[in-house]
Amino acid sequence: MREESTVLVGAGEARHLAELGRLATTLGMEVVGVLEQNRRDGTGYLGKGKREELRSLVESMGVRFVVADDELTASQARVLERAAGTTVVDRTELIIRIFEAHARDAASRLEVELADLEYRLPRVKGRNPELSRLGGGGNITRGPGEQQLEYDRRAIRRRMETINRRLEEERAARAVRGARLKEAGPPTVALVGYTNAGKTTILNSLSAAGRSTKDRLFETLETTTRLVEGGSTNGRGGARPDIVVTDTVGFIRKLPTQLVHSFASTLEAVRDADVRVICADASSKELEAEIQTVRHTLAEVLGEGNGAGPGPTILCLNKMDLVSEERADKLHREHPGAVTISALEGCEALLEEIYRSIASGRERMEVLIPHAEYAAVSRLYGLAEIHAQENTTSGLWMDVSLPRSASAKYASYRV
Repeated sequence: MREESTVLVGAGEARHLAELGRLATTLGMEVVGVLEQNRRDGTGYLGKGKREELRSLVESMGVRFVVADDELTASQARVLERAAGTTVVDRTELIIRIFEAHARDAASRLEVELADLEYRLPRVKGRNPELSRLGGGGNITRGPGEQQLEYDRRAIRRRMETINRRLEEERAARAVRGARLKEAGPPTVALVGYTNAGKTTILNSLSAAGRSTKDRLFETLETTTRLVEGGSTNGRGGARPDIVVTDTVGFIRKLPTQLVHSFASTLEAVRDADVRVICADASSKELEAEIQTVRHTLAEVLGEGNGAGPGPTILCLNKMDLVSEERADKLHREHPGAVTISALEGCEALLEEIYRSIASGRERMEVLIPHAEYAAVSRLYGLAEIHAQENTTSGLWMDVSLPRSASAKYASYRV
């Protein structure tokens, strides 16, 4: 039996062991058994009888890890670990370790470290040395404060204060940059969705960004923003505006509270986006629950009812190439307003819906800009949707749709 062999355990009404198995596999574990119980025991998570059954399973199969589908209290973890006779990892620690393995930029690494410290503070024991072997070894444990396994409470709080200061500085800098872009930049689109729904593949299709799209959970942690150029739409000089598309961290059921708070900053692009696209895996057996998880998590993180924001929201059902015709017909009936695509084959239908949504928040107007004021014309390219344009002796006539925030600046040119 491999050293990473794992048994999954779940207790209570809401159990998601198939998803827990994918999480464990993402970290390099091999799932060799599953044990479930309808009632959650306050002392040892599993009841006494189930704990004895777990012990027999661990001994007979030589299991190295037991992974629980919920966050365990320190006392529950100790009881379960003594009963099982092997290392016990709960869902929260497992997800944090996956986030560590996939964090690429400095801000993401700081946010993951903060979540890890918040998780460890009430437990005051260092990272599980057995679990630290998985998911990439030394690469994961790099970074400020990550070398030592034992933190006392004072050291943890001091480190958390330092991280919070650095993250606040980063948020302030992002806010300044975002305000500048929002004032004069192109429309913004945020891709949100359940983990592994194909958001990064959609971003790649729209912008040829070349981001990693491996089939594993939480492949993307930090936000990634790309410019999607508009281009010509007709023979009279019509042009779509450029748009800025942002790919965000994926959501998941039972997302640890520590990560909900720590990663709120990664969703700032969602809060201010002109259009939000909720991406969902049409082939998932739990599609409806995953869509609701995204909406509820957005509501929790952004403080908005049911995940709804000021701008329009598009539901995009991706991976339609993986569903049967019968399933596709059912999805069209149940979600008549959704855009259905396979990002691997193209996203034109989604792009068309994005532009329709952008247009709904814009003002259409005809303007005549004198030739001598070319700067005013150049600002329109990439900002406005240009339906038609024509050179005249008096200047450049244009039929455009402008963001309402920018239309007042061109009111003097209106014809």
